[in-house]
Amino acid sequence: MVLTRAILLNDLINLGIKPGTILHLMVSVRSIGLMEDGARTLLGALLDTVGEKGALIANGYLNAFPLPLSEKDSLVLSKPDSPSYAGAIVDLMINHPDMIRSNHPVKKFVAIGRSARDIIESHTSDSMAYEPLEKLAEAGAWHLTIGENVNVTGTAHVAIEELPFNKKRKVEGINYLDEDGNVNLYEAKYKGGCTQGFPKFIPHYENAGILVKGKVGNGVAYLTKMNETLRIEREILKRDPAFFFCNDPTCKDCRLRWDHSTGNYLSVKFHSAVKIIKNRFQSII
Repeated sequence: MVLTRAILLNDLINLGIKPGTILHLMVSVRSIGLMEDGARTLLGALLDTVGEKGALIANGYLNAFPLPLSEKDSLVLSKPDSPSYAGAIVDLMINHPDMIRSNHPVKKFVAIGRSARDIIESHTSDSMAYEPLEKLAEAGAWHLTIGENVNVTGTAHVAIEELPFNKKRKVEGINYLDEDGNVNLYEAKYKGGCTQGFPKFIPHYENAGILVKGKVGNGVAYLTKMNETLRIEREILKRDPAFFFCNDPTCKDCRLRWDHSTGNYLSVKFHSAVKIIKNRFQSII
């Protein structure tokens, strides 16, 4: 069946999204199925759902590059209309005539809707990288995930950045165009976090009764209130700062790079070698 805008609108309404909602998105378009006008059908349905008083916000992030920048990487310029790696819906939002884009050089958020203007436009190179997510939580926004392998939590990065632990970061950055038209170098100083461990928060959302499940087209959908997920994440990380670490013994980010990481280099190298050997053996058979 070809999915129409009306069908997707009905799915979104049944999920509980109301007019006037400020909605943060993480979407796998492929998971939804065949739509009559591709991702445009979904974007239209989302805009219809939140209405003129609501807003859509998505992570329109850019890649950062090793510092010092190579000659090639130095030519890449972060601008308001820079394309993102985040997928079809984000690309459509960036090219929408009513698009609002934050001025952070790397963690650029994109929005459609006047109710999100102040949150997005105040996000600059001097801001905390994930600041809009915290402001969205304070504004009563909801987080919508569509797709089984898409990140269900929209606020974990905020709670992780607040941890009193340092992290050995990759030295990365990007050239960006400031409001005066000057080219400046931005050095990434946010901590980030391995998202493979984020699903560990989901049972806690479920136990608190704040996770709404449904379907949009053929895609599984999850809806959460961002201020509630952030509250839960802060409480958990206060008790167990390593809770978000993934279970992959080859993950350098979780095993080695944080002050409170408990892995060691030899163990990571050993498990990485075992993983490579297993993959090669499986490819032979």
